Amino acid sequence: MNTALGPLGIVPPPKLPRRERLAQWLKARMQQRLAYDIPLFYHGSAGLVIFGTLAMVLVALGMPTGFGALVDIGGFVLINTVALYAAAQLCSVLLTLVFIPVPRLFAGYFLYVGLEAYFIFYYSEFGLLMSVWFAAAYAICGALAGMLLGQILKLRGRGLAIAGIVVAGALFVNMAANQLRGASDDAEPAADMGAYDSSADGAMDMSLEDEPPVAFIDAENPALPGDFSYRTFTYGSGSDKQRSEYGALTELVTTSVDASAYIKKWTWLKQQFWGFDQRGLPLNARVWMPEGDGAFPLVLMVHGNHLMEEFSDAGYAYLGELLASRGFIAISVDENFLNYSVWSGIPEQDMKMRAWIMLKHIQQIQSFSTLTDNPFYSKVDFSKVSFIGHSRGGQAVAMAVDYKRWFAKDEGLASIAQVNFASVVALAPTDKEVDKASARLKDVSYLTLQGARDGDVNSFYGDRQYIRTSFTLGSPYFKASLYMSEANHSRFNSDWGMMDERVPGGLFLNQHNMMTQAEQQQAAKVYVAAFLEATLHGNVAYKPLFENNKAARDWLPSSSDYVSRYEDASFLAAARYEEDVDKLTLPSGGKLSAEGFNVWEESEAKDRDNRNKGSRGAVLEWNAAATYTLELAATYSEAVVSKGLDTFSFSMENMGLENAGDAAAVPQIELELVPALGQAVRLPLSSFNDIAQPFETQFTINPWLEKRMKEGKYKSSMESVFQTYSLPVARFAEAGGWPYGTEVKRITFYFSGAPGRVMLDDIGFYR
Repeated sequence: MNTALGPLGIVPPPKLPRRERLAQWLKARMQQRLAYDIPLFYHGSAGLVIFGTLAMVLVALGMPTGFGALVDIGGFVLINTVALYAAAQLCSVLLTLVFIPVPRLFAGYFLYVGLEAYFIFYYSEFGLLMSVWFAAAYAICGALAGMLLGQILKLRGRGLAIAGIVVAGALFVNMAANQLRGASDDAEPAADMGAYDSSADGAMDMSLEDEPPVAFIDAENPALPGDFSYRTFTYGSGSDKQRSEYGALTELVTTSVDASAYIKKWTWLKQQFWGFDQRGLPLNARVWMPEGDGAFPLVLMVHGNHLMEEFSDAGYAYLGELLASRGFIAISVDENFLNYSVWSGIPEQDMKMRAWIMLKHIQQIQSFSTLTDNPFYSKVDFSKVSFIGHSRGGQAVAMAVDYKRWFAKDEGLASIAQVNFASVVALAPTDKEVDKASARLKDVSYLTLQGARDGDVNSFYGDRQYIRTSFTLGSPYFKASLYMSEANHSRFNSDWGMMDERVPGGLFLNQHNMMTQAEQQQAAKVYVAAFLEATLHGNVAYKPLFENNKAARDWLPSSSDYVSRYEDASFLAAARYEEDVDKLTLPSGGKLSAEGFNVWEESEAKDRDNRNKGSRGAVLEWNAAATYTLELAATYSEAVVSKGLDTFSFSMENMGLENAGDAAAVPQIELELVPALGQAVRLPLSSFNDIAQPFETQFTINPWLEKRMKEGKYKSSMESVFQTYSLPVARFAEAGGWPYGTEVKRITFYFSGAPGRVMLDDIGFYR
């Protein structure tokens, strides 16, 4: 047998088959897979595992499934742990095969956690570049934390080190919990919020030295419980899968409603979660009903678009309990099935449906009220009905009152014509066009509340609906707004937590110096209860609260500043600025003039996003002394006297100046009224009410994020809003010795002091 010899006469080993050679090569490579993963990198990998798990906990909190937080966290963490381990192992194998000399297992963990963090930040609307930066920083911090922890555990006194780590971890968890839910959320209201001094006849003592005199309110704090006892119950479908209070435990069973004429698609996941589709939407609600003989005014409340799986309708119990004690039937409507879900989206036409469902609840109560064995029998005064809405619900309630704009052809709503909607309250409402239309309220009182720290609806959209609300001259209606410097979006609802964005994005929102939930809800109770007392019970003693927010300074939390706006149906406008484009003319032949201004123009009022609010005003900017004068037409002055209009009022935005200091933000303004007979009288505006400063808001935890987070949503730190100033003519007449009923023929605004910029609107007289 002939055998080939090698060069040195050595017989070479037989050549292995290709498959065996590949197997040996792979085995040799895999033996080198962890060659660079020294203990330091093992510790770094452990840190990455911890940070990856924490990130997934936040994802679970922000993407609830409805099975509960513990189940969500456990499921997400388990799936992520398996995926993390598998991805890291696979990455280490691939890096080994291509001969990249790095700590390969560590690199696998690092890349996975980095990608995980990137997707979390990106889908939280941080943008591409910021998501990359934050994801890289997060992964690096995880690795370094693990390495540091490993070194600490090597030290002597390991037990002490571990104890220190446990304590630090507990402090971190406590801090994170406070950020998520708020350490002071459950705190009692500040001591001064419920305090008020009463004279023998019950009037508030507002006579504080050096304070502008304001109208007395001859009534108790409206946020205090009233004299009625009340009972609480629910009505619902009787078959609710998620909540027994609307299922087996509901007191009254309702008939579901068919919304298939409006909603064409209903996702399978949503149907599985709720147990119904658009053909059988339930009418569920919580009721707080006063004891005693009716009939009582009816108030329906509705939430906005929170996560579907985190139910929202119980979050207004603080209002329901208060209103029932003051003689209102208060109802919190369940529309959670119309809310957004990460898993099943949001139903089409959800805004229109929110309004439609409110009307269907009215009809259900109409039906209940005819049944002798029903709690609603003879208890409801359908001539006095009010809606309260929050967020999208705040827009929906205005749409429900103006329902014919969207539902004129819906014959199923015919009985709504028998209902008189007296008033609407909107808490931080949205204001989006629906079917290219917006609600326009006519002869319905309107109140809106908004926080300058609102990280969700961060522009004052309620101001738009305020502008679109109008009255028949001489009718009993009015409109008002309250803008609060330290209020946010979510704290109007007790179940929405502290943050206006779901995690992780919400963790980047600034909570510093914000009103607590108790304080924000105290302000809501004061204004909402007083408004309903005035519009449903006819208690006009509370009207001064809306004319001048200083009238309620002992009722409102001192942790915030306030700007308020007011107009009622007796108001006779001297200047609205919508009538023409000529800045020199007034209606009925009056004239305007100005001296000393750098800027004098009529332009649109703009919101935080520089969008038109729906009205125009006179913009005045000055560096030194300047005057703005209205020469009133004789016919207008005569009408003011003949109608008994005794208060001069106007609305003003203090727009501030760019790069101006705090002192420049407070203009010095005097008002001069010149009568037809008698001497002109000039008084400082500050003697009637404080001149409101613009509220400057830092939305995020770091100013650098303001223009970069959520596609620049928070780029504008300030929104100018109107403050209404009410000046009783009697103050001027008394100072000038005028007889009662003297006509005012000229009004002059005097601007002086530091430079400033304002917008004037809604100048006129009311009773």
